[in-house]
Amino acid sequence: PFGKEVNVKSNKTIAGVGADATIREGGFRIINQRNVIIRNLTIRDTYVASDHAGKTQDYDAIQVDTSQNIWFDHCHFTRGGDGLLDLRKDTDYVTVSWCILSNHNKCWGIGWTDNVISKMTLHHNWIHDTEVRNPSFDNAIGHLYNNFLEDISGYGNWIRGNAIAVIENSYYENVKDPWYVENGEMVTRGNKAVNCTGRQEGDKGTAFDPSSYYSYTLDPVDDVPNLLRTYAGPSANIQY
Repeated sequence: PFGKEVNVKSNKTIAGVGADATIREGGFRIINQRNVIIRNLTIRDTYVASDHAGKTQDYDAIQVDTSQNIWFDHCHFTRGGDGLLDLRKDTDYVTVSWCILSNHNKCWGIGWTDNVISKMTLHHNWIHDTEVRNPSFDNAIGHLYNNFLEDISGYGNWIRGNAIAVIENSYYENVKDPWYVENGEMVTRGNKAVNCTGRQEGDKGTAFDPSSYYSYTLDPVDDVPNLLRTYAGPSANIQY
């Protein structure tokens, strides 16, 4: 049915075969689960024209509550009814990589909790033609790197609540308020803003050292737009 979010249990991989595997007019809900991978899928078209803000129809592409060890990779989330990707209520150990989030209002929300225990890595994601929550990072710990935000009318990376974030080598083009911190801590390194307006704030606090958690390699910031336009989202080349 239109707007249906299918419940996903623990220890599951849901993967699309080829570049055009699609969940249309529905999505997934992951509640109190662990060890879930969603990969190589387009999830789209739960938008309700009369409910632009998603106030009456909570049709998310993805909703995750109080779950652990979750990976979203090479997906495209677009034209949802409420949030494209909502990671809520102490959801912990999440990676979102090489995904596209596009053509939406409330794009990507993180938080809905008073605790600061959620740990997330968000890297090589292309967010474009959205309005707000790109993401809104509330009361969580996040490493955001090599992301590409383009044509965003509301705001980019908003660090609020008691969130702690490190943002590195990300590229912002035609974005209102590319990155800023309301509360919490934020450290930014190597980011680039092109034709952007509004807030591009400096560091607040010391945040944390991502390399103390894992090894990673940063792509040069000027390479990010072409890299993500070429490789983000579903692909026929992904093998299982």
